[in-house]
Amino acid sequence: MRKTIQKTISVSGVGLHTGAASVMTFRPAQDGIHFVRVDLPGSQPIPADVYHVGSTLRGTNLKNDTAEVCTVEHVLSALHALGITDVRVEMDGPEPPITDGSADIFAHSLQEAGLRELDAQQPLLVLKQPVTYSFGKITYSAEPADRLSITFVYEHKHPLVGRQEYTLDFTPENYLSQIARARTFGFEEEFAFLKAHGLAKGGSLENAVVVGKDKYLNALRYSNELVRHKILDLVGDFSLTGKRLPPLKITCHMGGHKHNVLFARLLLANAEEK
Repeated sequence: MRKTIQKTISVSGVGLHTGAASVMTFRPAQDGIHFVRVDLPGSQPIPADVYHVGSTLRGTNLKNDTAEVCTVEHVLSALHALGITDVRVEMDGPEPPITDGSADIFAHSLQEAGLRELDAQQPLLVLKQPVTYSFGKITYSAEPADRLSITFVYEHKHPLVGRQEYTLDFTPENYLSQIARARTFGFEEEFAFLKAHGLAKGGSLENAVVVGKDKYLNALRYSNELVRHKILDLVGDFSLTGKRLPPLKITCHMGGHKHNVLFARLLLANAEEK
């Protein structure tokens, strides 16, 4: 069944890329997931779907003709993992609080708000045949299976990272215990580039894993925290299909926001109506 939350709840902090203070307020709703820029007079709600993705530079950004919200993938990931299909997400700035760099605080806040079933079913994304996508070394596949699982392979030339692979048997409980606490990450050598492009203004060792030249600059929560966070991002981006994922075996090699969204669109294009 479709689900919303029982009561209003807020999360505050600074945005990862803008560095701006932000308050995000979740309100019960019955018309899907929409982001609303309450700081912009006249702005209209932005639907959380693949058709409103404005850009995927260092995050998934949604927009309509009146407003834009940036870096919403962690919020969407928590919502989807908990099965929340209907909520109004009010923001007083362009970007959600980064909190600790994971989806953990969002998930626990939403659980604190309580979940309530609505009198309607969430549509199911039905695939009868495998769907594949590739772009250079980046590959995705989804095929019918007896359970929903996500396998991600992340590779990087940095010797501290190398090759990381993780498989999540997707349930709310497994997501909360294995994925939700995995933080966003970056490389020390990238900071100059990010700053030059007006990004990572709010980033710090308090909200991101930083890979230094010869060591991690902060303690890891998991030895493979980076690939776990990649799954966290993928769950958020795939939620933009607006449908519940059925039992599927999903695999991804070296994906990111841009290609997550492109594959989500491909899944919709190959899905049967149900």
